[in-house]
Amino acid sequence: MKSNYTFKHLDYSESLVKYTNEKLDEIGKFLLKDGRCTVYYWKDHHEFHCEVSINSKQKFFKAHGAATDIYVAVDLMIDRMERQFLKVKEIYQDHKKFDLSREGRMNEVNDQMEYQPRGRKVA
Repeated sequence: MKSNYTFKHLDYSESLVKYTNEKLDEIGKFLLKDGRCTVYYWKDHHEFHCEVSINSKQKFFKAHGAATDIYVAVDLMIDRMERQFLKVKEIYQDHKKFDLSREGRMNEVNDQMEYQPRGRKVA
């Protein structure tokens, strides 16, 4: 994934870039194969803000975090991004109905083909 980092009213920090990149790699294993990521860091009065925009083949993701510490702001932003990733991951994994799948049809056929004798009660 290609990343672009922008700092506004802050000095460039290699450790912050590395920290954000590690966090994004942790949560984005499923969806971020090929994509572009833009991360903005800025300071507004006494609060640090972090915003990320990710364009991937599947979807567009955007999250924002704000706190008095820049690393806490990154963590908040990552939590919000992770929720978005999990929603999309569930949609991609559970998009088919079980009844239409091969296993669902086989269960239906097995229930219909089972032999049950008439007149006798099976205990």
